[in-house]
Amino acid sequence: MNRLFSRLVRRTERAEVHGAPPSFSVVIPTYNEASDISETIACVLAQTHAALDVIVVDGGSVDGTVEKLRALSAGGRVTIVEEGRRRGVSAARNAGLRLAKGDVVVILNADVLLPPNFLARLSEVYRGDVDLLSVDSEVSNLDAFTGRYIHAVHRLKYGASTVGWSEGFSCRREAAIAASFPEEIPGAGGEDVEFVERLRAAGHSWKVDYSISVKHRVPDTWPGFWGQFRGRGRAIPYIEHGLKRLPLPVVTARRALVLAKTLAVAALVVPNALYALRLSRVSPGGRRDAPMLWLTHHAMLAAHRSGEWESLATLWRARRRAR
Repeated sequence: MNRLFSRLVRRTERAEVHGAPPSFSVVIPTYNEASDISETIACVLAQTHAALDVIVVDGGSVDGTVEKLRALSAGGRVTIVEEGRRRGVSAARNAGLRLAKGDVVVILNADVLLPPNFLARLSEVYRGDVDLLSVDSEVSNLDAFTGRYIHAVHRLKYGASTVGWSEGFSCRREAAIAASFPEEIPGAGGEDVEFVERLRAAGHSWKVDYSISVKHRVPDTWPGFWGQFRGRGRAIPYIEHGLKRLPLPVVTARRALVLAKTLAVAALVVPNALYALRLSRVSPGGRRDAPMLWLTHHAMLAAHRSGEWESLATLWRARRRAR
């Protein structure tokens, strides 16, 4: 009942200002993003519908990111928050949200490139009864095998009925602050999906518009690709145990079943080979990409399972120490 009442209040408030363009804040967390951040911010500053504020929260970068950010902030259009230590992407996003002033917050990763009319398109959407918006994303570095794999998986698996979090995700500032990103999840992965689930559980209206699209760069080396998916794997036991409150033995059993299924499918060869062929149909390289897609898919699975069991080991050690 309270949720319904809050929803009706929000609708009434928006009806009173219907037609007024919303203001936008852009929040970008960074950690060692020297190779990407300049282009990302340049795209934000080139918007036809200017952002009210741009907030970059750096978590102790050591690769020259901070120096680039200081140069970019010299004109006063970008606010830089130097945390000096790495607290994680969720903590950085939450810090940026608390400083944001716009009606709507766009939450970007440091490798996302916005088209010039991105905020203008969002302005049209947010004049209606919408609290959060997911958009399409395209991999920009399709010359890399990892880029073609991630591009193909996105095109094959994700549509308007399945996507929650997306690159270029945006939502009402008040809703974002109330939900907040979970800071209990280590690594890179899972916190964004949990954030969207919190927003939707609170009754906020959600829309997917794949006519709006952004570009993003993905890791183009084996170490970078492995690190990204290992991080996503690391998040799962923490989500299940720390956020979903499942007992640790249950979480371990679930992860063991997933590992067994992964090994069984890999041993059979055929299922993953067929999956690689399906991916090749939507890959820029077509069928000739199938062997690369097969290999990259196995690397992704191995990285994911490695991250899961790394976190399980950490959680079990913490449990023994607590006794």
